[in-house]
Amino acid sequence: MSAFAQTDPIIEDSDIRPFTASGSIGIKANGYTASGIANRRAPASLQTNANLNFSLFGLSSGLNLLYSTDQTGLRQNMNNISFNASWDWVTVQAGSVSPSFSDYGLSGTTIRGGYVTATPGNWLFEISGGQARRKVEFQAQDGFRDPAYERWTAAGKFGYDAENNSHFYLSSHYSIDKVSDLNSGNNALEVAPQENLTLTPDAQVSFFDGIFNVSSQVTVSAYTRDLNSAALPIGSAGIPSFVNNIFKPRISSRINYAGKAGAELNLNNFGLQVGYERIQPGFRSLGIGRMRDDQEEIMIAPTARLLDNRLSLQGSLTLGRDNLLGTRLQTRRNTAVGTNAQYQLTDMIMLSANYNLMVNDFSSSAAVDSLQQAGLGQMQVSHTFMLQPNFTVQQGDLMHNFGVSGSYFKMDNEFKGAANTNQNNFTSDTYSSSLNYSLTFPSGFSVNAMGNYLVYNSARTDNTTLGANAGATYSFFENSLTMNLNLGFNQNTNELDRSSQNLANTIFKTQQLMVNLSSNYRVYEKGTLSLSLRSRTNNALEGAGTKYTELEGTINFQHRF
Repeated sequence: MSAFAQTDPIIEDSDIRPFTASGSIGIKANGYTASGIANRRAPASLQTNANLNFSLFGLSSGLNLLYSTDQTGLRQNMNNISFNASWDWVTVQAGSVSPSFSDYGLSGTTIRGGYVTATPGNWLFEISGGQARRKVEFQAQDGFRDPAYERWTAAGKFGYDAENNSHFYLSSHYSIDKVSDLNSGNNALEVAPQENLTLTPDAQVSFFDGIFNVSSQVTVSAYTRDLNSAALPIGSAGIPSFVNNIFKPRISSRINYAGKAGAELNLNNFGLQVGYERIQPGFRSLGIGRMRDDQEEIMIAPTARLLDNRLSLQGSLTLGRDNLLGTRLQTRRNTAVGTNAQYQLTDMIMLSANYNLMVNDFSSSAAVDSLQQAGLGQMQVSHTFMLQPNFTVQQGDLMHNFGVSGSYFKMDNEFKGAANTNQNNFTSDTYSSSLNYSLTFPSGFSVNAMGNYLVYNSARTDNTTLGANAGATYSFFENSLTMNLNLGFNQNTNELDRSSQNLANTIFKTQQLMVNLSSNYRVYEKGTLSLSLRSRTNNALEGAGTKYTELEGTINFQHRF
C-alpha cells in the first residue's frame, strides 16, 4: 500500500512523524456453478472491504471492515494499537511485540507490552515486558478454547559486539501465571499456574579475521509446574534468602538446561561446520513455543568449491537420539546424510545431483521386546537420488530455458519385537521425472510448459500419475494490462492388491482437466481491476468415482490510497 500525508520527522535523527496513513477499498463479485456434485459454495456472492492504517507521532493503529453476502454479514476489526519509534541508537516499541533474546529462553512469544533496544557503540541493551497470555475461563461447551491462566513476562539482555564478529550476550527471562479461579466449579482441570526463570549466556569468538569461529549458547531454566504446590524451605539449604524474592522453589520445581555449541571454518575453497545440541529431559521454558525435550544432536557439514568455483560440493551428517537418561521404554536414534553437487559445465548448462539417506531406529528395551504383545521396535530407512540438468539458450533477444529432473525414492520399514511376524513390514519404490520449458520474448510475451510422470510401487498398492501443464502470459499497453492462460491435465491410476482377501485387484483411474484464465488491468495509478475464470472437470475412467465439472468466475476492483 502507498502512503499519503507523509510528513518529515519532528525530531532530528528519528523516524517519528506527525501523521502517515495508507489503506485500500475494494469490491469483489464471485459466481460459481457445478454439475455432477452439489455446489461447494454459494452460486453468487458480493464482498466489499476497506482497511486503514495510520500512525500519529509514532502511535500506530488501523481499521478493517468486511461485508459479504456469503452468509458472513458485516465483520469489523480494530487493529492492535501499537507504538514504534527510533531515535539514533534507541528503538522503542509498545503494543504487541515479539522479542527474541535466545533460542531456548525467550523467542517468538507475543507480548502485549513494551520493547526497548539500545545500541550505543558496540554495546547492546534490550528490555521487554508485558502480558504474554490472557486468561481463558473454563467453558463446558465443546468448541471453546482450553482454560488458561493469565501470564506475565519480563526479560532483559545486554552484551557487547566486537569488531571481529565476536560477541558476548547475557539474557534472562521471567514468566509467571496469575493464580486465579477459572470458574471450573467441580470440574477437574488439567492446567495449573506455572512459573519460569531462565538465564542464558551466549558467546562467539572469531579468530583470524573470521576464518575460524567458535560459538556457544546455554540456557538454565528453573521451572515450577504448579504454583499451588508447597514451597520448599530453602534457608536450611544455604541458599540466600533474596532468591525467594525472584523465584520461590516448590516441590514441583525443577532446574534443567538446554544448549548448543559449534565451530565454523571458512577457507577460500573449503568450509566446515560442526555443531552439538542437547536438550535435557524435562526442560521447559515459558518464553518459547512447544519444544521437544530429551534429545541431542551432532552435526557435521563440509563444503568445497573446485575448478574455479564451477564445481560446488556440499555434505552433511546428522546423528541424533532421545531417551538421554534411559528412563523411557523406547529409544529413537536417527542418522541423516545429505550430499549435493552442482557443476557449471558451460555458461548455458548446469548439472545438479543429490543423494539423501535417512535412518530412524526405534528400539525398545530387551525386557519389553520379550513381551508377547510387544511391537515397539521399528526401523525406517529411506534413500533419495535426484539428478537435475538445466539448459539455458540465448537466441538473439529470445531466452529458452530447459529443465529436466529425475528422482528415485526407496523406503524400507521393518517392525521389530517378539510379536512381529513380518506381516506389517513393507518396502516402497517411487520413480519420478519432470520436464520444464519456458520461452521469453522481449515484447513481454512468455510461454511455459511442464510434464511430469510418477510411478509408486509397494506390496499392497501401485500408483501411476501423469501430468502436463501449459501456460502463456502477455502484457499490453505498456504493461497496464496483463493476461495469463493456463491449461492443466492430470491422470492418476491406483491399483490395490487384495489377494490376501482372495479378491481380485481393485483399480481406480481418474482424470482431471483444468483451465485458468486471468487478467489484471491498471485502470489508473492506484486502481486495479482483475478478472479470473476457472474450470475443473473430473472424470472417473475406471472404478468408483464421480464425474463433475466446476466453473468459477471472479471480478475484483481495488483502490489504494
